Amino acid sequence: MAVPKRGSYNICYFVQFPDGVKWVVRVPLAPCLAFGARSKLESEVAAMQVVASRTTIPIPRLIAYALGNNSKPLSSFLILEFVHGQRIDLRGLKKLPEEQQANLCTSLADIYIQLRRLEFPSIGCLESGPDGIQVKKRTTSLDINTQELEGLQPSAIQDSYYDADGRLTSANKYVSMLLSIAVNAFARGRGSVLDENQGGDALYHLHLFRQYALKWVDPLLDQGPLVMVHGDLEHFNLIVNEDMTIVSVLDWEWSRVVPRQFFIPPLWLGIPNTINLAYDFIYKDYLKRFQRLLDLVRTRELDMYGQSLLADEWAAAMVDSGFLVANALENWTDMDWFAHRFINWKWYRVHAKDGLAERVRVFMEEDPIRRALVAAKLKEGRAYKVALDGLKNGNDEAENHSVVKLSSQVPVPD
Repeated sequence: MAVPKRGSYNICYFVQFPDGVKWVVRVPLAPCLAFGARSKLESEVAAMQVVASRTTIPIPRLIAYALGNNSKPLSSFLILEFVHGQRIDLRGLKKLPEEQQANLCTSLADIYIQLRRLEFPSIGCLESGPDGIQVKKRTTSLDINTQELEGLQPSAIQDSYYDADGRLTSANKYVSMLLSIAVNAFARGRGSVLDENQGGDALYHLHLFRQYALKWVDPLLDQGPLVMVHGDLEHFNLIVNEDMTIVSVLDWEWSRVVPRQFFIPPLWLGIPNTINLAYDFIYKDYLKRFQRLLDLVRTRELDMYGQSLLADEWAAAMVDSGFLVANALENWTDMDWFAHRFINWKWYRVHAKDGLAERVRVFMEEDPIRRALVAAKLKEGRAYKVALDGLKNGNDEAENHSVVKLSSQVPVPD
């Protein structure tokens, strides 16, 4: 057996039998999963079963699994076939021979084309039951998992948007929910504000992003389509062969069903940094590389289905950095960067930089709640920094004596 490998949310054990057959035993790391190992595996297994039965997307064969309810390390696990190949090296992506680049883009096109056609009646995570595989749980993303682990309780906000049957079918409400989760993360996060000017600036850009996002969301798509996404379809979750053809898509643990506008292409085709993609000139450079994938999607769709559904949707969605709006909504710390680097420039152009300080000042003076929130967060942020510095210096008691809780008397602005 090879040396185990630990990822962010699983530890993998590699088993080889005398006949050469290899398996991967994936054990979830429960302390890293806010909603438990069982819940994660339920969604992952259901997603893999849907993909295996309804598409030709290459995934590891699911050999066995256990969904336990207790805290024992091996109460929940997956056993998957081992897929030979290599991960994609982004550093050499642009230097690949033409044929290999074409193979990679064709593989990506086939994956996204088929995923786009996996539609469901509700937003959330899949689960297998007596009536088949259905959306049974609230959506769980990498970002929501992290926030829940930090004690920010985004799940409490989700509860107010999902109905009594655990269903959410409105794209508009989904966007509203994500915006509320972002404001909550700012208001409850202990390190949100470490400097007075930074606090007002951050709150202003959250406000700016909210305005832009509400204009971005298409009201005609409020009731669907609702489509399945992988949830973490980054380059490191793709296994390719020597020809750069994708032979396996790994790690479906964050798969979920989302509104159509959130079905976006791989942003890592440009640079693996969505913060820098927020600059308009970098995003436009990304679109040049994306155009090749888009052309292949259109060609392959016409061959496979006689229509260009996804190609037409992406062609319309890519304008005004539309892909980055969807990404930021599901990754709240990107909202500030996108608002600062793109929305600020788009709406104010020549005055984007010079007039920013004045716009922030006016914004903060318009509502005393905003000033009170930033003041409270600044006090808490300074205490948090003291706690961190104390822990770095080996003072285990620092956190207990340096935490200032956000006063419940300070309302959170919309």
